[in-house]
Amino acid sequence: MPLSPTCKVTKTHSLKKGDILFYEGTPANEMFYLESGRLSVTKRILNRNIKLGELIQGEFLGEVAVIGGGTRSATARATTDSTVMALDRKHCDQCFANIPSCVLIVMKALANRLRQADELVIKIARVHELINELAGKIQSLESTLLEEEKERG
Repeated sequence: MPLSPTCKVTKTHSLKKGDILFYEGTPANEMFYLESGRLSVTKRILNRNIKLGELIQGEFLGEVAVIGGGTRSATARATTDSTVMALDRKHCDQCFANIPSCVLIVMKALANRLRQADELVIKIARVHELINELAGKIQSLESTLLEEEKERG
């Protein structure tokens, strides 16, 4: 969906493949509309970059920190040459107040990201269960080997 002309764009960023739009932990004063291209969103966890998602033309990003305040929760990098339009906090508020469909689009994006986060939590819980199961088997095997070694004397 194209950005409504009523939403005042404060800046346009032309990104080359590999360029960073914003880094995790940096101040968030604007949200973005991806006019063209693709962006990858990653989060640094245990010294690794974990991919949270891929955004395509017509999607918003950076809205969480702008709406809720705070810093960027992830890093956004262009995976193709991309054009991104920035809307600062003041203009976002005006856009949301004047264009209900804009609010609905952002709400749908947030709901989708929440669903993705839920799926990630489920995957993490499954991995945790598998690790605990594996640890139990290793402990059992270790006990068996120690017993066998004692029997051999």
